[in-house]
Amino acid sequence: MKRIVVGLDGSEQSWSALAKAAELARATQARLQIAHVSVPVASPLGDWVAGADMVKAQEKLAQGLLRDAVERVKGTGVELSTVFRIGLPAETLAELAEAADVTLAVVGHRGRNLASRLLVGSVADRLVQISPKPVLVIR
Repeated sequence: MKRIVVGLDGSEQSWSALAKAAELARATQARLQIAHVSVPVASPLGDWVAGADMVKAQEKLAQGLLRDAVERVKGTGVELSTVFRIGLPAETLAELAEAADVTLAVVGHRGRNLASRLLVGSVADRLVQISPKPVLVIR
């Protein structure tokens, strides 16, 4: 394996996915890319300034989450990187998995956003359908 991409949203299942992805990366000497994808949020006022503030808030949350993730993996000998994107989680993770050096995408079975899951299905379900690479779903 060359690189494993793992999606992290802060849910218990995504932390389990990170642990499994790190274990696989260590065992196969693959690099690990930890990805956090925030769903775009429109300002309720339609004001681009308020929208920019929301993006900054999403970035701050993502930075903290990714910093925590790096701390959890640190010391395992796994080479890792982080990425933050704003977009639709499954589609964005599938785009990251398109890279030639990616051999596997890993996600948790259920994420944080219940309303989104009820409306459009889970990120894991969607990613399995659209990913160009194998997907490991962790329960």
